[in-house]
Amino acid sequence: MATDTTSTTDTTSTTDTTSTTADTSTTADLTAAVGALYAAFGQGDVPYILGQLSDDVVWEEGIRSTNLPWLRAGTGKQHVGEFFTALGSGLQFTTFQPLTIAQSGNEVVAVIREGAIALATGAVVAEDLYVHVWRFDANGKVAWFRHIGDWHHQEVAMRAGTS
Repeated sequence: MATDTTSTTDTTSTTDTTSTTADTSTTADLTAAVGALYAAFGQGDVPYILGQLSDDVVWEEGIRSTNLPWLRAGTGKQHVGEFFTALGSGLQFTTFQPLTIAQSGNEVVAVIREGAIALATGAVVAEDLYVHVWRFDANGKVAWFRHIGDWHHQEVAMRAGTS
């Protein structure tokens, strides 16, 4: 999955992004829970990530149509598992760096620096900033997730040399 999992947060956050365990039973510090999810992603620990989701998690609701197989709206852990399978088959991350993780109530927003190589074409996906929005339910599980970004870099890299 991610080859550069350097994780930093703003200086006001106390997120420990080196642990893949987090107590999300309260909204006291969901930034730590999200940091743990990113750490698990960096280690390729998809089972841990899936274990932190509600059974009926809403994934990518409202995202625009793309030719990227990992960016599809859906619900449930099986859909999210398919997201990770498609992502792992499509991109090799050269950079995946959480820059800021901030919380308001049951919602966490993260700014992520990403860069990658499209595996199908070998083309470089230009490094850019993306936003991830996480919403947690009363049980501390992820109930809703959405990527926000300009997908043009990934789309161009995925069709490089195919036109």
